[in-house]
Amino acid sequence: MVRTPAALLRLQDALGAVVGDPRVEVVFTVDTGSVFSAGLTERLVDSGALVVPWARAGRDEFDLAVAASDNSDLRRFAAPVVLMPHGAGYHRRSTSDPAAISGLRASALVAGGRVLPRAVVVAHERQITALRSVDPRLAGHAVVATDPCLDRITASEPHRPHHRRRFDAEGRRVVLLCSTWGRHSLLGTNPGLAEELVTTLPVDEYRVAMTLHPNIWQRHGPLQVRAWLRPAVEAGLVLIPPAQDWRPGLLAADVVVSDHGSVTAYAAAAGRPVLLAADGGPEVVPHSPLADLLSALPRLSPDGVPTDLPAPAPRSVTEAIFHPGPTTVDQVLYEVMGLAGAPPAVTPVPRPRLELPDPSHYRTTVTHAHLDGGRARLAIARTTGRWSPGWLSAADTSTDIALLEAAAVVWTTIAAGGSTHARDLLTRYPAARLVTAAGADGTTRAWPRVGPAIAATSTTTASATAAALHWWTTLPPAQRPHRIDLVAGAASGVIDVHIGDSGRE
Repeated sequence: MVRTPAALLRLQDALGAVVGDPRVEVVFTVDTGSVFSAGLTERLVDSGALVVPWARAGRDEFDLAVAASDNSDLRRFAAPVVLMPHGAGYHRRSTSDPAAISGLRASALVAGGRVLPRAVVVAHERQITALRSVDPRLAGHAVVATDPCLDRITASEPHRPHHRRRFDAEGRRVVLLCSTWGRHSLLGTNPGLAEELVTTLPVDEYRVAMTLHPNIWQRHGPLQVRAWLRPAVEAGLVLIPPAQDWRPGLLAADVVVSDHGSVTAYAAAAGRPVLLAADGGPEVVPHSPLADLLSALPRLSPDGVPTDLPAPAPRSVTEAIFHPGPTTVDQVLYEVMGLAGAPPAVTPVPRPRLELPDPSHYRTTVTHAHLDGGRARLAIARTTGRWSPGWLSAADTSTDIALLEAAAVVWTTIAAGGSTHARDLLTRYPAARLVTAAGADGTTRAWPRVGPAIAATSTTTASATAAALHWWTTLPPAQRPHRIDLVAGAASGVIDVHIGDSGRE
């Protein structure tokens, strides 16, 4: 029974072994009574799932019904029901009833003096206390099992290098921002945090990614959400799309900046350092395992992500949220169906399909420069802030004309007829001291406003090469090196500079 995107992901995790068992046929039904259910039927159909209408599902006979939300009418199914949490347990207040625990409404779970679910899955014995506080009879239906989401994260850890490669993280630290939904979330309390971090952290040393709770995408729509975050994305933020699994971001991450959502618990359990940007305030159940975790986590400083990352949360805190085993959710499902269980099958998280942003401007500062004859060692730091320290470079494709007009360097991908195009750019943008064009042959050609043309072979990016050549033009001619060893995090490389052969068309 699928009601929300978050519930769908949880059900797909739990059914990993069951769906491949030839003794079992799995069908899905969508409860369209939620404002967050839009598009779920189409998403399931596109995945190849067999979907039956909600009205028909209540009439058909099934041997088992599995739900990850108590908001659906569990009484409509004659089959035994297994209820799972759609996140990392029962730790939050209900948005519709602040006195209730989200996922555990007594009116939904108990009717006519009878507990409706055959089994209520919890990830730790401590959560049975939450069930008992709702109705003492629920405790007798509690089954402690490992969290299927965490099981998949753990199984995927050996693939961490592959996930990092998808984020182009070589030479970079990956900072993952995570926001649950609601006004007490990271996005709700500090909507500008993503742009702040992505424009102040050195872009060649950090990759900043962000994942949002599915309810944010559903409630506001992708067009609106992308519009809110467009400045951050244009500055380099990797925004994980709503249809993509968020866990590759966690697997790639070196540090997680989060709030009181479930991802915080998973990140801490996976051993990632976590910085808390929002604590959830009244939405967190006091004295719950999640409340204990949040109190143990360091806060994100106003100065941003520290160079020295914090230690991961104590294992004793995360082990109070997640049961270490051996029972799994699929074993619970098999027991309710009366079938001998199949061997446990935990599928690793698939590698993501991501669009990595390509910033069209940089602010560059030289942090170290050493000249030794005809060779130089140059260290630079680049950010994508509009008003950061340093000199500005911009791509000629930038849609921000104000940035182009202020840029000291303009780089272009138009290599054929380069000198003509370069002269046009120098005329159009009087503040530019240099125009560069990267050719398909690996040669970057550059045209200073004053002095001879330049050609450079480079092992780094076009924008980083442009930054190094700008520095080269600021030196007295007699001191200009023939080779530059560029130190710039992921954009590090070697640049060999030649004078006088850039004018060739």
